[in-house]
Amino acid sequence: MKQSDSANSPTLLPMPIHGVDRAVLIMMRRMGGHGLRDAHAAMLALKHFGTGFRQPLVLLRCYMAEIAQASERSIMIANCCAPKMTRDEGLLLETLAQAGQQPGGNPERAQRNLQELTGGRNAGRALTVASAFSNALHNSGIQLEG
Repeated sequence: MKQSDSANSPTLLPMPIHGVDRAVLIMMRRMGGHGLRDAHAAMLALKHFGTGFRQPLVLLRCYMAEIAQASERSIMIANCCAPKMTRDEGLLLETLAQAGQQPGGNPERAQRNLQELTGGRNAGRALTVASAFSNALHNSGIQLEG
């Protein structure tokens, strides 16, 4: 591999161990690759969030749409079956975990992640949706590890 090839290849991170984190990552991959209304993503939401699956599902769809709209660059999303996650996916997941006001949340870090993902553009709407998603999970007794 030439040095220029390694500079263009995405940074790969290990898959999340926590079941909800892994499910949210796969849902984001499905929505990114197959559309926001992907049926497999909806089934994963039902499986992991139970009967209250609609609110997290709709908020995750909105988050993905806001990120896509705000970004000035391409966001690297791996295939659903990939054994590792890209750095961009890690930033997306960490933003969801850090955006809420619950203990352990860090909204400033989430804002920095979004600025990196969007190429420096204002991603205030995406941060608001990420915060709503994080708070909805927290209210349900579910927490992302990020």
